[in-house]
Amino acid sequence: MFDTAFKLMLRRLGLLLVLYTLLRLLFFVFNYSEFAEAGAGELLFAFVHGLRFDLAAILAVNGLFILLSLLPIGNTLHPTYQRVLEWVFILGNAPFIALAIVDVEFFKFIGRRTSNELLSITGDIASQLVQLLGYYWYLALGFILLVIGLAKAFPKAPALPETAPKVWLRSLRLVLVAGFVVLGIRGGLQLKPLRPSHAFIQEPAALGHLTLNSPFTFIKGIGKTTLEEKQYFQTDEELLAALQFDPQKYARPEGAPLKENVVIIILESFAAEYVGALNKGQGYTPFLDSLANEGVMFRYAFANGRKSIESLPSILAGVPSLMPEPFITSPYQANKLYGLGTLLQEAGYQTAMFHGAANGSMGFNNFAARVGVQAYYGLDEYPGELRKQDFDGQWGIFDEPYLQYVSRELTEFEQPFMATLFTLSSHQPYTIPDKYKGRFPKGELEIHESIGYADHALRQFFKTASQQPWYENTLFILTADHTQKSINPAYQNELGHFRVPLLLFHPGKGLKSINPAKVAQHADIQATVIDYLNLPTDKLLPFGQSLLDTTTSGRAILFNGTANLLVDPEVVTELNQQDALRFYTFPDLAPTASPAPQSAQLLKAQVQYFRNGMVGNRLYFWKE
Repeated sequence: MFDTAFKLMLRRLGLLLVLYTLLRLLFFVFNYSEFAEAGAGELLFAFVHGLRFDLAAILAVNGLFILLSLLPIGNTLHPTYQRVLEWVFILGNAPFIALAIVDVEFFKFIGRRTSNELLSITGDIASQLVQLLGYYWYLALGFILLVIGLAKAFPKAPALPETAPKVWLRSLRLVLVAGFVVLGIRGGLQLKPLRPSHAFIQEPAALGHLTLNSPFTFIKGIGKTTLEEKQYFQTDEELLAALQFDPQKYARPEGAPLKENVVIIILESFAAEYVGALNKGQGYTPFLDSLANEGVMFRYAFANGRKSIESLPSILAGVPSLMPEPFITSPYQANKLYGLGTLLQEAGYQTAMFHGAANGSMGFNNFAARVGVQAYYGLDEYPGELRKQDFDGQWGIFDEPYLQYVSRELTEFEQPFMATLFTLSSHQPYTIPDKYKGRFPKGELEIHESIGYADHALRQFFKTASQQPWYENTLFILTADHTQKSINPAYQNELGHFRVPLLLFHPGKGLKSINPAKVAQHADIQATVIDYLNLPTDKLLPFGQSLLDTTTSGRAILFNGTANLLVDPEVVTELNQQDALRFYTFPDLAPTASPAPQSAQLLKAQVQYFRNGMVGNRLYFWKE
């Protein structure tokens, strides 16, 4: 099985690993200023961790070469066949070497490794090829030298003939190697395949770009959403004016920062339709309703997406889901981002996220790290002796025991802290513990009973938390990740699909001065926390507004798959993919002929800002 052909293939692939490490070193040298804050140990880890991404890219690029090297029939060591293999090897890898070489300089423009956006500018590259080669002649020279070096170093087959293993043994070997190739491309046995976001696991976050390689990010970007840039406004100044956004609004707050805890609770599938406090008492959430009486429940609150994976960027980083693909899996997932955890870490906070599902579920653990969450508590961190008895049989730990576990863990935290808690029991198949069967109303939809159980778990959490030393010094923000099945016609419309509860509650303070009738959205949460804690920053995005701001009536921006919607208390404005505008009444969505030019300008500004900012990695262009 380990004959000359197999050993040759391993040596040749090993040569590529050496080359990819050399390319990473070249990338580091040309972009040294990006990584100047990192220590020697952190840099070494980035290089070592990068081998995982290198192996995935090399195996993906060289699938045909591996197959031809290990064909179970014929003499694969024949000189002519070996020459063919060499050409397949060189020609197959050369384009990706070129890509890595180009990224040495292209990274300076977009601030991330190249993805599929390169495909959208091939026409521009072709028309400017001569001047680009003239300006970046050293990159072209480097590419030529590397390809020549690769050809010179290509391990040659021995001149002496060798008896090949039997066909059945070679066939078995090929099958086994194919399995290892798939595993290598996948990045291992973890829950989700290797993604660019998996590279961002240490600080400073820029080291993630050093860990990655350009062939990997390009391959991962193929078939992904590529946003079309817009030019409704010609300059950054015009855009900021149309956005009605001042990046310096919170840069110099009056008074000292508050040293209070923040706990954000994201309730799985708690559509506004299920909440009694939002439906004249008709619902399945008696505890959440009682909490609404003590805090502020916004009557018109919206998720900025329709999936769990879309909720976290909105809630923890102020990034609404305005494209067909979730940000976490998009080609732009490695863009610069200042999350809530990052901003609170700068203020001395301990930050954590709790989710009772399998580690890696929906990429939450990696995204949480990207936005400054220091510790992630998933199924793996749940006490082993309790895991079996508290497991729901499908997704993870039942809500009641898990929320009790979270309460205990928070008591061990040093204050002030920020914790995000994501529940899961109200997820399909809506399993609840046997001891609670028949206790909660069945309702008209299969999810209703599990909503009742999750609400009960929430009650028990607050009962336990109220006895902890950190409780009275904590701002609680409760919302849902997205809506779910609907039976109420009032919610069976474009806006109803996004309506979720959003509640502010502080056991030690009254919040009654906040207007519950204003429009609220997930993207407001980051700005609300910063405003409440009185923290200085110029790293907020213009999509969200503080819910504490009494000068605004609120707004929400949504993407329904075909058009963007801007929701404010006066009008709903729609901008479709052909740039046509339509206006509706709020909240009934009845068509209206009355145009709202100010809302139209604001919506266009937000769409341009999102698209161009994502493509160019310029979401914080005022900091350049």
